[in-house]
Amino acid sequence: MQVSGAQAPFVRTAPPGSLAGLTCGLADPVGVDEPSPRLSWNARLPGEATVVVSSDGREIWRSAVPAGSHTVDVPGEWLAPLTPYTWRVEGHATGAFTTGLRARGEWDAPWLAGDPRAAVSLRGSFTWHPAPGRAWLAATALGVYRALLNGVRLSAEELAPGWTDYGHRTRYRLLELTELLVPGENELELWLAPGWYAGHVAGGGPRRYGDRPAVSAQVLVRDDDGVRHVFATDAAWTRRDLGRPRADLVMGETVQAPSQETGPAEAAAAPEILVEADPAPPVRVIGTVPAVSVTEPAPGVQVADFGRNVVGRVRLRVDAPGPVRIVVRHGEELTASGRLYTDNLRTADQRDEFVLDPGSHVVEPAFTLHGFRYAEVTGWPGALTPDDLEAVLLSSALTVTGSLTVSDPAVRQLVANIGASADGNLVSVPTDCPQRDERTGWTADISVFGSTLSFLRHTQAFLSGWVTTLIDGQRTDGAVPHVAPVLPEYGYDAPVWSDALVEVPWLLWRRYGDDHTLRRAYDPMRRWIDYCLAQAEGGIRPGRALGDWLAPGTVETPRNLISTAALARSLRLVAHVADVLGEPHAPEYGEAFTRVSGAFQRAFLNGPRLHTETQTGYAVALAWDLVPPEDRAASAQALAELVRADGHRLMTGFVGTPLLLPVLSETGHHDLASRIFNQEGYPSWRYQLRAGATTMWERWDAWHHRYGLQTPTMNSFNHYAYGCVGDWLFRHVAGLGDDPRGTGGGFGELLLRPGPVPLLRQAHARYDSASGTVESGWRAGPDGVQFTFAVPEGVTARAVLPVHGAWDGMTVNGTFLMGLSEQLPTTRLPDGSCALNLPPGRWSFTAPAAATTHLLQQWDDLG
Repeated sequence: MQVSGAQAPFVRTAPPGSLAGLTCGLADPVGVDEPSPRLSWNARLPGEATVVVSSDGREIWRSAVPAGSHTVDVPGEWLAPLTPYTWRVEGHATGAFTTGLRARGEWDAPWLAGDPRAAVSLRGSFTWHPAPGRAWLAATALGVYRALLNGVRLSAEELAPGWTDYGHRTRYRLLELTELLVPGENELELWLAPGWYAGHVAGGGPRRYGDRPAVSAQVLVRDDDGVRHVFATDAAWTRRDLGRPRADLVMGETVQAPSQETGPAEAAAAPEILVEADPAPPVRVIGTVPAVSVTEPAPGVQVADFGRNVVGRVRLRVDAPGPVRIVVRHGEELTASGRLYTDNLRTADQRDEFVLDPGSHVVEPAFTLHGFRYAEVTGWPGALTPDDLEAVLLSSALTVTGSLTVSDPAVRQLVANIGASADGNLVSVPTDCPQRDERTGWTADISVFGSTLSFLRHTQAFLSGWVTTLIDGQRTDGAVPHVAPVLPEYGYDAPVWSDALVEVPWLLWRRYGDDHTLRRAYDPMRRWIDYCLAQAEGGIRPGRALGDWLAPGTVETPRNLISTAALARSLRLVAHVADVLGEPHAPEYGEAFTRVSGAFQRAFLNGPRLHTETQTGYAVALAWDLVPPEDRAASAQALAELVRADGHRLMTGFVGTPLLLPVLSETGHHDLASRIFNQEGYPSWRYQLRAGATTMWERWDAWHHRYGLQTPTMNSFNHYAYGCVGDWLFRHVAGLGDDPRGTGGGFGELLLRPGPVPLLRQAHARYDSASGTVESGWRAGPDGVQFTFAVPEGVTARAVLPVHGAWDGMTVNGTFLMGLSEQLPTTRLPDGSCALNLPPGRWSFTAPAAATTHLLQQWDDLG
């Protein structure tokens, strides 16, 4: 087994102005079918303003919006289908959106069948007579497709239209053709492959949803008289071999010269499901990574190393002196002999083949996806060089919204690894891993990682669309699946996993003020909670399914403890949701929370201590307010003692890890959270970094310095769940977060609480929130610590500075704090910290060494 050293971190950056205007969670979207589209802008209005929506320069709707607003809903009755609109908040923001078909579930175009294994080309021609109006293509598939007009690819989208629960819906994408059509004959071509619909999915073999893929498309014109159909898929279309006789997302693709023979297209039965506009960003190429080296571990076997774990495919540049057959196999690691390690892929082949004629070629697959760092190449004509190939990265193109800058190169690598695992596992749905034969939308993974992800990327449209898919998979009795899109063999009804139905919509409300998703999920949430309550006996929910998944150590957290705690957590959140939506059920669920939390205390606590003491047990009890207030400090102390007894190492899995460090930091034990974070031995984040990780691992011991690789039946080197530590880095180290005491939406209530950490001398976080850009950070020097903040207009901010005494020497923007007691009144907290409310603006507090001695002492002890 070879674990190579990490390369320079790859960090995606946000394009300038990419968040200027948002509609339905995307900037300037095309194909909006929301009944009342929401316009949003990344600032709170300082005063009342007017929103104006126009089409072709003609105003069609205006509305006054009050001070403090950052969203407004456009009444759907003012909007026409297939129409571009512009909008502006006078003096503040501008944007655009184009409506979709605006007819829920009404899809008029016939469907054409594809091949269960191969990618095929389906073609149809029509005559275009230029006329006023705008022309559009609306296309969808059961499977994945590409659209071309007159031989030119129409969109950069990959693997369209993505993965949905095909028993309920598929999605279409809208592409404008107005400037691309030529007078006379035009040819529309659709490349169709099995994709998720008929290809291999989750180790269960192919054809999980249907025997053959199918595609449907229609060309429409919108003019002053309305919408008219110009052309659609039908029996007159022809079908041709595309030269890709094997095109499978999991198993790989074969690329060869296409046949020129054509035959008639075959009709497919129209599915009885919704066809709706895709609300989420498309899957795109987000970058390329060159190979950094090539080795030859065996004659004729050459292995390219791309320097880091990536998700996508390999692009080859081949000069073939004669006919060649090149095979490229993909894997995350190498064996001790330098050969490709593939045991952890299980049944996923990840093998691409290229059968090429003599000449120069630039080739890559189109309908497959691989997770890999290494590519093993056989059949190459001569010596392979790094210049002959590159990795093409695919991801749903979520906009970058957050950054975290730290002084320690190892932590910078960790932040880059978190972002890389996020991008690689956001391909149409939030998946657990991209390489083996699983690649499913595991609910706990995104539930525990969602907050970190929503700092780094703009997740509203992506996660809102996935919540719809999760709801589609809910059983009639209320049980929620473990994966979405649902695959029944993966099961239902796991605490924390299934509770994603509550957690993710609540996250979208807190971050973006997205009450649309909250309302859509409200009744499904209630069905889920009522299902759980019906199972509980005396308030205790039976232990279910997965427990604290992959926790190290020998003491298991009782599963009924986790089940009961998760039920209490969801009850409290659903009560909050009811309040937000003005529904009458908040008292009902609040009372149920009180009953369940009381049962939890009687069953699992003896005073402040747990009967079975585990880090995860204490973390969930403290994080989810299940410990009586009078015992909270003692329970936190018991957790601290347990951490010390465990050698200052975490012993938590998927449930406990996102909670452990925040709970310690919030209960006065930030020093212990820092010790855990700075651990370099197993299990720890730095242990992975020392082993050369360039993405997050599924297991703390995916590779162990004594035992080597973990079991190949479940061992991924690209899993984002343990990247949840990013939330702690943003909130508790850099100090940037929303106030947990509030229940408002849109990141409008801030808690800025920097927590310097040993081994770091500086940390700074920036987040382009729904309410404006927020910044928080600190820098330590020999003379003290400087804290800096940026607070947007219209946002409330509470700052807590970890300074003790000697406040008379602290300055604010160059002025002594003591001289600003009326403008910035301060409060001393029980732990000695300084708390104050910050008005909007940029703030710099400099605390002298006398006020930060305790911090510097921690660095001396731990650094």
